[in-house]
Formats: sequence, structure tokens, C-alpha cells
Amino acid sequence: MTMQQDPGEASAENTFSLSRLPVFDGNRRLWGYELICISAAGVPACATDGTSSVAISLAGSAYMGLQHILQNGKKIMVDFGEKGLLDDLPYALPPASAVVKVAETVASAETVMASLERLKASGFMVAVTNATFDPDREWLYGMADILCISAQGAQREVLASVVAAAERHGAQAMVSRVDDPGGFDICSEMGFSLFSGAFFKAPDVIELRKMSSGEASRFDLLRLVEDPDPDFEALAEKIQTDVSISFRLLAYLNSAAFGFPQKIKSIRQAVAMLGWEKMKHWLRVVLISDMNQNPEASDLTLLAAQRGKFLEQIARDHDFWGFDPGSLHLLGLFSLLDAMLGMAMPEALAPLSLDAKLRSALCGDPASEYGQLLHLARLFEEARWQEADRLVQQLNLDRIRVGEAFRRAVDWAVALTALPHQT
Repeated sequence: MTMQQDPGEASAENTFSLSRLPVFDGNRRLWGYELICISAAGVPACATDGTSSVAISLAGSAYMGLQHILQNGKKIMVDFGEKGLLDDLPYALPPASAVVKVAETVASAETVMASLERLKASGFMVAVTNATFDPDREWLYGMADILCISAQGAQREVLASVVAAAERHGAQAMVSRVDDPGGFDICSEMGFSLFSGAFFKAPDVIELRKMSSGEASRFDLLRLVEDPDPDFEALAEKIQTDVSISFRLLAYLNSAAFGFPQKIKSIRQAVAMLGWEKMKHWLRVVLISDMNQNPEASDLTLLAAQRGKFLEQIARDHDFWGFDPGSLHLLGLFSLLDAMLGMAMPEALAPLSLDAKLRSALCGDPASEYGQLLHLARLFEEARWQEADRLVQQLNLDRIRVGEAFRRAVDWAVALTALPHQT
């Protein structure tokens, strides 16, 4: 018996999905998330359209990732346009945890000033982007808790001016589009205190290290999972010897997400009830999560699960490519193993028996036929929408289907990783 629908699978009533961009402090500890709303068509619902869909979605639905974020004391940052501010939409968010992000041009409008002052008085933080440091707008910089700038294309002196202004006004300086660990180090040395971008997805290999016995044990189970002709009895027996995984599997299946009429009481029953494909997806995520050595572990696990589902769905929706959906799922899921394990990708993949094409793509072969799809996944998860649109056109993919695949992957990964994964 298998369940009828994956947890987190999109329904017709689910109008919006929320993608999240992690924000880190200077010690690379998670500070919070910038939330981006993805519409039913799989495209970003921008704050500048006047609706501020993130606030509306959070107020009108139970976004399953939000409670976990707030319980852990993290911030949520949401972009607002003029209409959203005048309509008091930020008040749909919890004041103590929310950061209202607004462009300088919007914040400087006379109609918006009073709204920002009320928000500050109510306990909200305010983040200002695209600051020009016009002397006539000193009141705005003085009000700001965070001054933001993108590192992409920015000259060093411009970056330095943001840090100086933040220090002058007692605010934090935040830099986005930090694409690698080297860029993080440079911006950190300049005095920025908040960072977002792809840097945390790149391996920061300090020294060669051997795989621990626990990691080796997880790889043994992963090999069993990836066997094209799995022995279910052997799999159930192997899981039963691992107390942590056994506990999480039973907690996962007995959660409200499944609604089984009877409690699952054994590992063999769990494998039979869940069905092999869904069991395999869950086990993969749990195993790589357990092997994760990176301080950004939970976000890397979520992104890996999201990538896997996104690439799998693209293969299903565009079968003219001739790619196997299962292989693309594995490609996305394993694409962050180097960052998770803190070792070069060839060493991270060494214990696994993988298809040569898959291994080549994961190791960054520029000639790999999978490479462009993996790049597309990165563009979507980093909210680089214009670049993503160009690549979709180059690859002759259906934009609506690709966007919908991303939205569903976001929901699926949040649902999967929000359920019990750690004892």
C-alpha cells in the first residue's frame, strides 16, 4: 500500500509557495531567511506588483516552514512595495521576528514615511536597499536597522561606503549575491555583518580528512538504497540496526502528513506502507543529512532535496530530452555532497557506485549534458529570475512547466525536511 500523495505536493488550492534565501552572520551562523513568493504559475510574485504576496500568504495559510524558523529565533525578511506598505500588509507578520525590506526610492516617498515610522514603533526592523546616501535622506538611514547592497558588480569603494554608513547610523550592513567563500571572507573583512548568496553551497575544504565510521555506515546504507534491484528484507534489517533512523522513520510515517488509519509499528510495515519510491526519497535525504558536516546543515539538506525534485520533474515534463527522472533526482540530491562533507566531490562520491555520466556532472565536467540543468536549479534557488528565463529559452524548455516544477519542489522539500529528521 502506498500513500496517495507526497507531503507537500501542490494542490489546485495552493496559490502560492514560499522560497527562502538563507541569511548568515559573520560567523556563518544562520541569522534568518528572506522569503520570496512563487505564484501558482511558478514565477516570482514580486513585491513591486503592489500585492506583497508573501505577507498575504503567511497571514492566510499555515506555511509549514515558518513555525520552525520562528521557534529557532530566526528572522524573516520580506520585500514590500509602496502599496503594500500603505495597506499595512507588514502587520500580517510577527513584529518581533520580521524585517520589512524596502527600496530607498519607495521608502523616500512622502506617503510611505509615516508607515515606516509606525512599523518601527510597533517593533519591526527596517532594511533599506539601493541606498544612494543622499544627504536629504539621512532620516531614512537613521531609521534603518539594516543597509543592504548586492555584491554583484559593486566596486570595493561602494561596498565600503555602505559599511561606513551603517556604522555611522548604528545599523547592520548586509551584502547579497556573495557567490563563494572567498567573497564571504572579503566582505567580512570589510565589516559586513549579514550575508546571503551561494557561498554556503561551495565546499570550504580546509584539509583532507578521512570519512568517519558513522559516515561510512551511512554510505553502506545508501549503497543498499541505490541498488537497482533492492533486497527489501535486507534493507529493513539494516534500518532496524540503526536506532536513530528507525525512530525517525516511524515518527515520519505516524505524522499527520500521512493520516494512515493505523499506527505503523515495525520497520517492515513501514517499508510496505510507504512504498519503495517514497521510502527511497526519504532515506536519501535522512542519510545525507546525517553525513552533513557543514554548519549550514539544515539549509543544505533542504536545497539538495529541492534540487532533486526540481530536476526530476523537469525530466518528466520534457521527456524529449531523454533523461531518466530518477537519475536527475539523484543528481540534484548529491550535488551538494562536497559542501556537506567538507571534501572535494570526487572523494565524497568515492564510496558510491554511480553512473559515469552522473559522476562526471557532479564533479563539474563542463562537457556534461546535465550541467546546464544543474545550473538552472541554482539560478532558481538564488532568485536570479532573468538569468533563469534566458537559460530556459536556450534549453527550449516550457517556462510555465519549469516554474511550476520549482514551486512544487519547494513545497515538497519543505514538507520532507520539516518532518522528524533528528533525534
